[in-house]
Amino acid sequence: MKNYRMFSISLAIGAALCLPLWAQHGGGGGNGLGLGRAVGGVAGGATGVAGGVNNGASETSSATVGARGQGRGLGQSVGGAASITDNARLSSRVQTLLPSGETVSGAAAGFENQGQFIAAAHAAHNLNIPFDQLKAQMTGKNQSSLGKAIQKLRPDLDGADVKENVKLAGQQSTRDIAQASSRGQDRLAASIASDSKLSARLTGLLPSGMTLTQAAAGFKNQGQFIAALEVSKNLGIPFADLQDRVTAGESLGAAIHALKPAMSTADIDTSVKTAEAQAKNVKVDASVNASASASAK
Repeated sequence: MKNYRMFSISLAIGAALCLPLWAQHGGGGGNGLGLGRAVGGVAGGATGVAGGVNNGASETSSATVGARGQGRGLGQSVGGAASITDNARLSSRVQTLLPSGETVSGAAAGFENQGQFIAAAHAAHNLNIPFDQLKAQMTGKNQSSLGKAIQKLRPDLDGADVKENVKLAGQQSTRDIAQASSRGQDRLAASIASDSKLSARLTGLLPSGMTLTQAAAGFKNQGQFIAALEVSKNLGIPFADLQDRVTAGESLGAAIHALKPAMSTADIDTSVKTAEAQAKNVKVDASVNASASASAK
């Protein structure tokens, strides 16, 4: 009996000592260690999504990572097209960037994810590169990153220019995904619409066929939005092109330089200052008129 008790105690001690080793080698998948890894994976995925939407300027944003052919961001799926065609707003936005006759589903085929695809569509549009040529470089057997594809198709650009264009395309992709996922009216558009005097004044500056809500979407504040409208009018730059760049984080001056490369730096600076002064005057005039109307009542 004594020997039996000693044997039982030894067996229990041995089992206790082996348990941690068994867990470390994959045994007990339902224990605390396995749960911790699962929770950590979910948290990491949520962080990546948040970074892709809220940090569009970051080099590590989901869309920029997608542009490099790595990882997936908010709502991205293998094949690129699935979640885009399921979202009418996003599909409609991307369609404006594609060549005539090209469908979103056809254009997206072959890309790793929607972030990579949308960034490529923007880069092709921004740099006047045929989309099919850029796609051919980024998909298929010998696919390359967006940056390398741009370098091959636009050898006139130096490394810094390529990097900036990859960054911009990534930011534009992130913005498009975020806007397509948002609900309700844009805050800036809503604030302008609530001011009848300002709204009426700005309606006269809008491009034909564009509503105030569409034009104001994505801008940080009234000053930035109105200055972009004034630059478009003053320099004959399509407003949609300015909006596409400025709402993705590019300064108004940098956007002018990209769209009017022949302009000197001094002329661009003057144009920006003029537009900003005009924007202030528009806001003041609207405020004065509103006050006068209120006093008359």
